Amino acid sequence: MVFKNLPQNKKPLIQIPENLYVDAKASGLKLLMILLSEPYKQVEIDFNTLKSVNKNQNYILSSSHINFTGSFKFETQIKHISPDTLYFSTKTGYQKIVPVKVPMHLKCLEGYAHQKPVINPAFITIWGDTALIQAVDTIYTQPLTLNNMAQSVNTNLEFIKPSENVYSTLNETNVFIEVGKLIEQTLTVPVSNIYRSSLQVNIFPAKVKVKFTSLQNSFNAGDTSLFKATINSSRINKVTKKCPVSLSTVPGNVNIMGIEPNEVEILILKK
Repeated sequence: MVFKNLPQNKKPLIQIPENLYVDAKASGLKLLMILLSEPYKQVEIDFNTLKSVNKNQNYILSSSHINFTGSFKFETQIKHISPDTLYFSTKTGYQKIVPVKVPMHLKCLEGYAHQKPVINPAFITIWGDTALIQAVDTIYTQPLTLNNMAQSVNTNLEFIKPSENVYSTLNETNVFIEVGKLIEQTLTVPVSNIYRSSLQVNIFPAKVKVKFTSLQNSFNAGDTSLFKATINSSRINKVTKKCPVSLSTVPGNVNIMGIEPNEVEILILKK
């Protein structure tokens, strides 16, 4: 990407971006042909054609002033450009990278669940007056409240600037939340004793059934090894000769419904 006719007396506090990220809308075949055109021809952007605001400190990038057809080799509708604004300042300042945080309240329909939201970008570079930037450790977005979720969500949220004098290369972040149906599964897991002693401990039954739910297509055979059922034989109930069973480790994408049986008998023998 090349910028022509850079405004005079404007000193960028960060490097002008070398790449633009474009959200394009077209038919499936046309999108495939566009992807096959990589690497794309360099795009030229003339500042004389861009709309400026705030006394020519901010310049808005618009698809109507950028020849994407020359790069993609096809006509297509441009839905979004990132970054969509270029910021300049004549003042010296300070820049740093801070995390992006999205205030969320998410609730799915019964029988559905969601994966951990994916925020992209999760970090951005901000800059401005040194004293102002040093006081900022997080950039927040607009809050996201979703109820009765039954399908995946992909949305863009604008940043809430802590001050009009805090600048960044982006104005928003993308949030993707995968939502799917919950399926119920049962797995047989061996029970091990975590208490180490010189005595021999026999466990009856030696295996238990773990009932859990997970998102459809999110659980695979490799995850079964992450279930670890354990007892602590030092905590045996001296009356019933039983120990409670617990799960010391489980995969991160499941919800445990129960363990059957939740207690096992143990027989301790001297070696």
